[in-house]
Amino acid sequence: MSKQQPVLFSIGWNACINCGACVAICPQEAGFVSPFDTIAVDRPCDIACLLCEQICPVDTITHQPVPRPGGHNGVNGQ
Repeated sequence: MSKQQPVLFSIGWNACINCGACVAICPQEAGFVSPFDTIAVDRPCDIACLLCEQICPVDTITHQPVPRPGGHNGVNGQ
């Protein structure tokens, strides 16, 4: 099993209903939360399973890859 590239999550705060589903399903260590009781958005997620995106009832969680050192992000061989 290959290791996933770390990601940074973004949350559409106007749509978020603070249901807590993203935190409940997250396999990260305790404390991977934002000040608004959602998954953390201020530090990379190295698990990158994306379960939080899948469970969000309002589809407001998105992510982007964390740039790798040297500017290569691992997408399309770049």
